Amino acid sequence: MIPKRLFLVLSVAVASFGFSAGVAGASTKPLIVSGVSEWGALAYQLVGADAKVVSLLTDPNADPHEHEATISDAASVAQASVVLENGAGYDTWLEQLVSAQGSKAAVINVGKLMNVASGKNPHLFYNPLAAIKFVKALTKLLAHRRGYANIEVRSTKLLAQLNAIQSSVESMATRCDHVKVAATEDVTSYLLEDARLDIVTPEALRLAVGNGVDPSVRDLAAALDQLKKHPAFLIDNIQTATPLTDELVAQAKSSHVPVIKVTETMRGTNYVRFINGVVTKMKVDLKIEGCLT
Repeated sequence: MIPKRLFLVLSVAVASFGFSAGVAGASTKPLIVSGVSEWGALAYQLVGADAKVVSLLTDPNADPHEHEATISDAASVAQASVVLENGAGYDTWLEQLVSAQGSKAAVINVGKLMNVASGKNPHLFYNPLAAIKFVKALTKLLAHRRGYANIEVRSTKLLAQLNAIQSSVESMATRCDHVKVAATEDVTSYLLEDARLDIVTPEALRLAVGNGVDPSVRDLAAALDQLKKHPAFLIDNIQTATPLTDELVAQAKSSHVPVIKVTETMRGTNYVRFINGVVTKMKVDLKIEGCLT
């Protein structure tokens, strides 16, 4: 939640500087603002040079759950023609900025697109089905606006790439149904569940790590024991690394369990490469497991 005092500071700063510093400058291109970098990257791949795309969370070394709105965030939102929210409680600070400023920007909220309410797993950017739905929604929003003449062509190409990734996930689901995997946290759970892989790490431990609290001794012991039984791989969210998750990774390596390192915040502007990189690593380890050829 954004403190009332911060909203006052943001309002005064925005009024004083006219939103010109560090955002779109003198550019006449429309501005699309995303909270998380994944939706911003997809927007960039979709609109090309037709618009300026700004993502507000871009540091893979920071914890996005702890982000608080800044003056720069407020300035970006004030200039935006479109705001892209992850939703599901992940970027409420962005939703509050849009509401507090009375922004006239069109808003796409991925949580609402996927009917995922706050309190549920908010890591929708690791769900190719959510990415497909997002691209379709943004294409529909922009297709009839001036300046986006080629958007439907780019959309067709982008959707073909995302559907190919989804086909790979469905192939895993068919051939590797109920293969056991482990995870330090729930960042990729949508992807793993869509592939019908069984996450054996206790859910309570995964939630505790994601929320920055200590899991129970019992859950930690169960997670370590599961790794000794050699699941196909361990997903390690390095943005939530703690001595506890380091212990899980050490046990995985000791038990010769492959470790797939992931982040919540992607670098660069190519979402397809980002998500396909994780899917490819999963496929490599599932081939070793024997369910893929």
